[in-house]
Amino acid sequence: MKALVTGGLGFIGSHLSRKLVAGGHDVTVFDNESRGSTGRLEEVSHGVNFVRGDIRSKEALKEVKEEFDVIFHLAAVNGTKAFYERPAQVLDVNVTGTKNVVELAREMDVDRLVFTSSSEVYGFPREFPTPESHPLQIMDNRNPRYSYAGSKILGEQYVIHGAEKENFEYTIVRPHNLYGPDMGYDHVIPEFIERLVREKKFTIYGDGSQTRSFCYISDAVDAITTSATQSEASDEIYNVGTQKEVTINELATKLFEVAGYHPEVTHIESKELEGSPDRRQPDVSKAKEHLNYVPTVSLRDGLRRTFDAYCQDLIGESAKSWRSS
Repeated sequence: MKALVTGGLGFIGSHLSRKLVAGGHDVTVFDNESRGSTGRLEEVSHGVNFVRGDIRSKEALKEVKEEFDVIFHLAAVNGTKAFYERPAQVLDVNVTGTKNVVELAREMDVDRLVFTSSSEVYGFPREFPTPESHPLQIMDNRNPRYSYAGSKILGEQYVIHGAEKENFEYTIVRPHNLYGPDMGYDHVIPEFIERLVREKKFTIYGDGSQTRSFCYISDAVDAITTSATQSEASDEIYNVGTQKEVTINELATKLFEVAGYHPEVTHIESKELEGSPDRRQPDVSKAKEHLNYVPTVSLRDGLRRTFDAYCQDLIGESAKSWRSS
């Protein structure tokens, strides 16, 4: 198929683009290089047409001149730091960008638009595991953290009603706590690895009792790719993740075991906990049924792969070298 990937230089987008090229698909990436460079796709550059531009600009999107079978829309401002420091930009980029992509899908008469939403749309879930039918929530519109959740809820609305009006198919995926190599540092697992490797001391925000269900990037990308082609996935919404919950304290302990180093842990308060749910556990039974989605990478194996990759990035050496230092 011919595929357009917006945000294809980001964490999820670059992994998705590499998988699509490996599968023999014709891939165009649209990105402004704000969260990644074209170097992320160097190994598959032969199979990728890159278009640089701002997703908010209709003129920039006109540079994407081909017709596509499917659009994977991932371009967005992400990361807790951005939510607190630049909430207006988060809303502008994410909402305007999605509106423009829906219009592009209409103009190109695509078969399907796959929109990457977020687990953040559930706010503070009341049901566990949390199904796709759970109400979407903005808990406090004065808290800048919810700029991201709000933008994704509006994005879902644009996609659903735009597709219905313009007669193209859509699939919405809601990833839950994805992780893996080359993720950046504004997420809990890379932050933990950086503290461990560079400082050899360890802080955890809050009491560490919050739970998350972490999903390795390759498993999530498998589901996202499949969602573009399965007939059952037409006009559907899917959680993507795992149902195995761990507390943040347990996550840190598992990382220490992978690293072979057990530092003293200090718990501190942080404003980043304001508006952060105590639990996150998606119900992924719908994805299993429709997309044949079965995560295969255990948390321990995923942490090991991620830790090894970040050691190379942080100190230019292998994890084995770091452990012996």
